Amino acid sequence: MSSRALVALAIAYALTVHAAAPTFYPDDPIQVDDDRAFDASGARPIEGSNVFDFAEHTFFKRGDRRDVRARNVNTVDEVPDSTWFTNRMGRIRMSVEEIVRGPNRFDTLNIDDWPLVQEKSSGITPGYRVTDPSGHLYQVKFDPPLHPEMASGAEVIGAAVYHALGYNVVEGYIIEVDPARITIAPGATTVDMSGRRRSLRRDDVDRILARAARLPNGRYRATLSRFAEGRPVGYFKYYGTRPDDPNDIHPHEHRRELRGNRVFSAWLNHDDSRGINSLDMLEGREGRRYIRHYMFDFGSIMGSGSTMAQVPRAGNEYILEWAPALKTLASLGLYVRPWITVDYWEGAKSVGRFEGAFFDPIAWRPEYPNPAFDNMRGDDAFWAARLVARFTDEVIRAIVAKARYSEPGAAEHVADTLIARRDKVLRAWLTAVNPIAEPQLSAGGVFTFENSAVTAGVATAPTAYVLTWSRFDNATGSSVGDSIEMRVTDPRASVPRELLAGSEYLTAEVQTLHPDYSNWRLPVTLTFRRAGSAWQAVGIERAAAPR
Repeated sequence: MSSRALVALAIAYALTVHAAAPTFYPDDPIQVDDDRAFDASGARPIEGSNVFDFAEHTFFKRGDRRDVRARNVNTVDEVPDSTWFTNRMGRIRMSVEEIVRGPNRFDTLNIDDWPLVQEKSSGITPGYRVTDPSGHLYQVKFDPPLHPEMASGAEVIGAAVYHALGYNVVEGYIIEVDPARITIAPGATTVDMSGRRRSLRRDDVDRILARAARLPNGRYRATLSRFAEGRPVGYFKYYGTRPDDPNDIHPHEHRRELRGNRVFSAWLNHDDSRGINSLDMLEGREGRRYIRHYMFDFGSIMGSGSTMAQVPRAGNEYILEWAPALKTLASLGLYVRPWITVDYWEGAKSVGRFEGAFFDPIAWRPEYPNPAFDNMRGDDAFWAARLVARFTDEVIRAIVAKARYSEPGAAEHVADTLIARRDKVLRAWLTAVNPIAEPQLSAGGVFTFENSAVTAGVATAPTAYVLTWSRFDNATGSSVGDSIEMRVTDPRASVPRELLAGSEYLTAEVQTLHPDYSNWRLPVTLTFRRAGSAWQAVGIERAAAPR
């Protein structure tokens, strides 16, 4: 056989195989992405620095910037559980108590007499490391003297929010440290000014405490963080894949939970959301190790800059942004950036620069460009905004109470600002795409769904919904027979009887008509599969406007 004939045969075979592949498999929609199948024991720590990370993302366009759908969503447009993300409040109804507890196993911890084993090795906040009676390692980080309660309050609020959303977060507690009960382990070390490692002394501890906020009772307020299980192997980047992790197959800039983090970061003003503030841990048994990915360090959210109040630029401009800088230069300083004139509440030292009146979710910026954030599409933002909508006023106020702010008005200001920013997030991103969600089809053919923007109270009811029903051939991935169109004014309809009989799959293309939101006309295609006498939603494909 000639080489040309072989090529033709190979092409024909490939087309036949492709055509034979069904659109939906029996296990769709998958709920778990098992990314622990291959051994990652060869992973080695990834080193990095804030300076390099800033330069890399400011001066280079990292990652694949194509406008494509997130790679790790399932057939119903959700993110399956993985070593990156676990659906918590997105899949189950969490109680207020569960949300507030977050990743913590205990209500409180007392570290009196826990031995100090090492000075904190990195970061700008003062602290050290201790071990509990079982030998597990914890890190102690102190609040700054000029802003007591600020960093620790932000830390526990951020951890509770990110845990409820679904990210991996370490345990964290607000504690009070009695200086008289600090004990130094025999092998405790520090690094002196010349870079040499030596034994830790009491005067080293006193030097740390001199940079910490002392309470009226003589103790020091701090955050206690439990080290994650496993061996640290550096951090993850917001683009590409990790070359030493065989389970890491989705480019990070195309992971929905990393794209959608732009929505969460904007809400909390987590401008410090960068790869350096993440943590990869190697877990598992010999020969079957895998990497779990953690969100890490929330001390710089909600206007906190860890050791001082965050600068007014934070969340409004990149550290280096050419257009406004050139405007200022060309006008000889007469051009005033709008965010400079923002009036921040100054009623408590425990609250940084955190406001909701000027905040614009669409215009929000992290410290410098983030490839995953830049790749966020309307469908990614909609997914994230639906999670934000689950943080009711009651939940937000309960989470803020966890920070134990003592100054009058502090807790109220933080909660009110989070609520105001949440509402802006929902108005911006629940309305940017056709907000159809939660489709259900009863055994009797009654179709119901949710308009997430209307449910959240950020949009009025639409004029109508246009539904186009058809049978669906799962083997060919195409509609079969004539389609039937209907128009309804409520999120409820009955499937045409002639389509119900004998159908294994049905599709409904839904367009939403609203005078204020033209994007709602972009269709959401819903696919249902017969499951005995009932129907299961197995497909949600949401059209999104170009980025």
